[in-house]
Amino acid sequence: MKKLITLLLCLSTALNTYAQFRLSGNTGGVKTDSVYLNIPFIYGFYHDNDIAIAVDSKGNFSKTIYLPKQKFATLNIEGKHSSLLLTPGKSLDIRVNTADTTISNFKGTSAAENSLLAKLHLDDIPFFSKGGNNPYVKLTLPQLQQQVVQPWMAMRDENIKLIRSSALSQAYKNLIEQEVRAFALTQLNDFARGILETGRKQIFEFVLSVYQDAPLMASALPAGPRYYNFANSYIGYYETLAFQGLSDEQMKDPKTYIKYFNIRLDSGNRVAKEKGKLFVNWIVVHNQFDKRIAENWLAQAIDTKCLSKDIAEAKPLLSELKNYYPKSEYLLMLTVKVKQLETLLAKNADNKEIQIADGYNKMTSIYQAISKFKGKVVYLDIWGTWCGPCKQEIKYNPALKQYFKGKDVAFVYLDMDDDEKDGKWRDFIKVNGMTGLHLRKSRSDIQPFWDELMPKGDDTRYYPMYFIFDKTGKLVQPNAKRPSDKEELYKQIAQYL
Repeated sequence: MKKLITLLLCLSTALNTYAQFRLSGNTGGVKTDSVYLNIPFIYGFYHDNDIAIAVDSKGNFSKTIYLPKQKFATLNIEGKHSSLLLTPGKSLDIRVNTADTTISNFKGTSAAENSLLAKLHLDDIPFFSKGGNNPYVKLTLPQLQQQVVQPWMAMRDENIKLIRSSALSQAYKNLIEQEVRAFALTQLNDFARGILETGRKQIFEFVLSVYQDAPLMASALPAGPRYYNFANSYIGYYETLAFQGLSDEQMKDPKTYIKYFNIRLDSGNRVAKEKGKLFVNWIVVHNQFDKRIAENWLAQAIDTKCLSKDIAEAKPLLSELKNYYPKSEYLLMLTVKVKQLETLLAKNADNKEIQIADGYNKMTSIYQAISKFKGKVVYLDIWGTWCGPCKQEIKYNPALKQYFKGKDVAFVYLDMDDDEKDGKWRDFIKVNGMTGLHLRKSRSDIQPFWDELMPKGDDTRYYPMYFIFDKTGKLVQPNAKRPSDKEELYKQIAQYL
């Protein structure tokens, strides 16, 4: 029995060691207290997944990380991001080039694959997406093919040659090559949809030309984050195909069938309103993607909604995971996360500090809300439950409110959501513990509020946006700093106390 216990203890220790990764290094003269390693749940970059690693006075850092499966990660040293490939049971020691904060020296059992990753420059901005006077944004489709697509794909092919000529195992080669191919296509898609200025028709034609021969099927599993970014962009490609060629009459007909989504237009719009746009995307993912990729995509979608505490959209997605993947490795953990949101909702159900303004639906001026706080500085947040950046900023609210605790500062939230989202709005502010005064307006009803907040001739209407009113109720700071600006915002507010 004693020998068996000893054997089990040794086995447990070995397994625990295998499920770890040791990262160490030196910042090369870059002055910082911490570096941050971001390990995604599956894909995507969310600061909630950051692991802070302390840096000593000589620039050294070291951390043993729990790592049950292979992951791509991002190392952040003072804003410079570098991709790393972490494999359980391995180690990596790095040195940073002081001149440009790139990683210039790799040691350890995972040095080979990470040295190769650095040579591929997957963290660099492509030549066609750089800001300033971009010469590519107004090119014709043939010009884009010649000046953007062809040289970019030549760069991709050089990277692929580098991968294939390396001494890495075939499994590593396949995984990294898949990331390179996915990255190349995703960057072209992002350029077309976010930067190109030649009109909707040519943007769609460019996207179609890029994706028409691009296979969606993953050749290396588990796939890396750049593959999933590519898969996400493929949803947009399917959407382009689905609506291509539809007449104006068909676009207005609620009975129009939308291929790839396998749903009528009216049903799709209803699902989007009730369960969110991400659920509509899930429909095409379920219909068109490989089952293993679809499961991972769905799990990440649920986790993303849990990170933003969006219980209304997390719950229907979780139901889909339970229905289609009842044995999913993610099911238990994601069920717990959704339960935690339900607990927060119940906890704040009667929170008197979360106030919905009486008769807010009849208010015609923001000053009807601001006037309730004479003698206090008011910080107004204009946001929406559909707005990703708004949700990200909300995470900084607790620190903001703690800073001004006991001071004459009030917080007012003006939400832009249509009437059918009323229940989601109420649940969201409670789950997120958004203490303060709340009112909601539809897209059309909020316009008079914008008109009185912004100077005449200024048509700025973006979300989120912030305003500061002094103790007399006068607007003194339009376009105020965001909660994530921290000290800069605190100083703005404090000058009016």
